[in-house]
Amino acid sequence: MSRITISGLCFILLTGTVNSAPTSIKNTVHFSSKNLQSRLLEVYSSQGCSSCPPAQSWINNFENDPGLWRSVVPVVFHVDYWDGLGWNDRFASKAFSQRQQEYKRQGNVNSVYTPGFIFEGREWTGWFNAKKLPQNAPHNIGQLDISVHNSKLEFNYSVDTHDSQRSQLHLLTYNVALLGVGINTRVKSGENAGKNLTESFIVLQHQQGKYIEGQSLNINLQNNHAQAKRFAIAAWVSDRSMTPLQVVGGELPSSFRLN
Repeated sequence: MSRITISGLCFILLTGTVNSAPTSIKNTVHFSSKNLQSRLLEVYSSQGCSSCPPAQSWINNFENDPGLWRSVVPVVFHVDYWDGLGWNDRFASKAFSQRQQEYKRQGNVNSVYTPGFIFEGREWTGWFNAKKLPQNAPHNIGQLDISVHNSKLEFNYSVDTHDSQRSQLHLLTYNVALLGVGINTRVKSGENAGKNLTESFIVLQHQQGKYIEGQSLNINLQNNHAQAKRFAIAAWVSDRSMTPLQVVGGELPSSFRLN
C-alpha cells in the first residue's frame, strides 16, 4: 500500500457523533470510502448570477437525499468573475475561477460559465434538461480515509500495489474542502437584488496539493465567518486530468467549533 497523511487541521474538537460517517467515537470522526467510489459533483456558481439560484436550490435538495456522502459528494465553488457587476459575492474566490478555467484548459469542459456543473471531472449539462445524475457503476479505485481527532485531521489514501494506479501516484493531487450548509444571504444589488438566498455545500475554503508518498502537511481551515447551520468536510484525490479517483465527505457534529 501507499499512503499519504495530512495532519494539523485547526479545529476545536468536542464530543459528538456524525450520523453520515461510517464510524464516530468520542473525540474522533472518521469518514471512509470503503473501496467503493463515491462521485464528486462540482458546481460553479455566483450570488451575482440570476441563473444560479435555481441551480443552487437543486443542489440544496441533496440535504435530504439518502445517497448524500455515500454515493455523491456535492461541492459549490463561487467564482469571482461576476464580482464588480453589481454584487460582490463574499464566498467568491479567484482561485475557484482559476480552477474552473483549468478544467477548460484540460479540455474537460467546453466553456466557462455559471451555473456550471462538473461531474466526475467532466462537464455535465443534464441539469439544464432536468435529467438525473448518471448512475455510474462503483469500482475499486483505492481507499480514502479521513480522521479528525484532538483537533487534527489525517488524510489517508491507499492503493493496492497491484492496482494500475500505483505507478501514477506521483501525479495525483489531494483536495480538502470545508463546506457550509444552510447559509442565508440577502442580496442587495446586482441581478439578484432583493432576493434572500439559502445555499448549501458552499466551499468556504479549499486546500489542494500534489500527492507525495509519506507527505505530512499542516492545514488550517477557517469558516470564513460564515453563519452556517452546519459544516461539512469533503476530500478527494484526483489525477493529472483533474478526474477524481476517490472522494469522501460528511457533516461535522454540531459540537465542532471552527476558528
